[in-house]
Amino acid sequence: MKHISVNNRHPRLLSITTSCISLFILLVLLFWFHNMQNTIEDEGASHLDFHFTYSTVEGYFLQSEKDTDPTRFDFKKENFGLIPRTYDSDPDHADPKEQWRHFEHHVRQLNQKTDEDTHYKVLFLGRHGQGWHNVAESKYGTSAWDCYWSMLDGADGLIWADANLTAVGEAQATEVHQLWDSLLPNGIPAPESYYVSPLTRALKTADLSFQNLDLPKDRLYEPVVKEVSSLPQLETQAHDKQLLREAIGVHTCDRRNTATYIRNAFPHAQLEAGFSETDPLWTADYREPELARRYRLAQLLDDIFAHDDGVFLSLTSHSGAITETLEAIGHRAFALETGGVIPVFIKAKKVAGEREQPPKEPSAGPPPCPSPPAELSN
Repeated sequence: MKHISVNNRHPRLLSITTSCISLFILLVLLFWFHNMQNTIEDEGASHLDFHFTYSTVEGYFLQSEKDTDPTRFDFKKENFGLIPRTYDSDPDHADPKEQWRHFEHHVRQLNQKTDEDTHYKVLFLGRHGQGWHNVAESKYGTSAWDCYWSMLDGADGLIWADANLTAVGEAQATEVHQLWDSLLPNGIPAPESYYVSPLTRALKTADLSFQNLDLPKDRLYEPVVKEVSSLPQLETQAHDKQLLREAIGVHTCDRRNTATYIRNAFPHAQLEAGFSETDPLWTADYREPELARRYRLAQLLDDIFAHDDGVFLSLTSHSGAITETLEAIGHRAFALETGGVIPVFIKAKKVAGEREQPPKEPSAGPPPCPSPPAELSN
């Protein structure tokens, strides 16, 4: 009997099988490429034996001046707070519509004239718009929120775990967008980098603030989720590794979502290399103390000043993160409302030696309440 090979008997079946295998391999490669496109390689993981000391350069923004009342100041009505003035770099030009151009020229000239260990940057520190956790804290009162309600995912029809923006919060971020839109034609420098907290409310605030603006082609809105340090990973106090975030732990509103969720909800956002699928640092029984948070935000600045050559940068985050950033740069305390933005003019000096790490402290905040407290806000 003549032997008939399988290939001769079923050429169509073999062809279909081969095509299916090829299609599967193609889909796997496409999925891998998509994830690589949304992940930034860690370019600075080598050991650094230096850090920076920071100071606020005063005389340029109203928020840095002692006679500016934070409770009454509206950055949207004050050109982001830029003080009208003349500059040594442009002594004959005081046109109010050209103030931002002159300021940018002045800052860049300072960087050109200074030594290699000194750097100047302007950071636009933006607080997220109102989130559902803000609504809940107002509803239950701060004391009750801190000891009980903040530890739940939600209640009474409200969800505040990784809190989303309310309609008010969306409107606040839209107002920031409108401010940028009105000032870009007058020369305000668009950010050269856009750093964002991995929490949903911050990502949405950044999107509403910067998407669909007429930005220069070399400064398009491409948000970087700034959570993982380019500095060496510390062997102790894991909460110090997370950079642009609110205080970590206990409060579910500050527990980030999965990397898969972030990639799906914000496909344009770039996750830094090392960004884990689940939040590895949030724990239900330990909240990051103030000194640890301040150290973390100083590390954030070290990371940015060491690896980002941009001069004008945007950072969208949280009230606690902004408070500790201001402390780290020697800026006066300046509380922001939800959706608020404060520009800061920073001088950084590179110094030898690693930044001193604070000792581990007890968990911040009150001990948990066993049942809902009676306190409610009026």
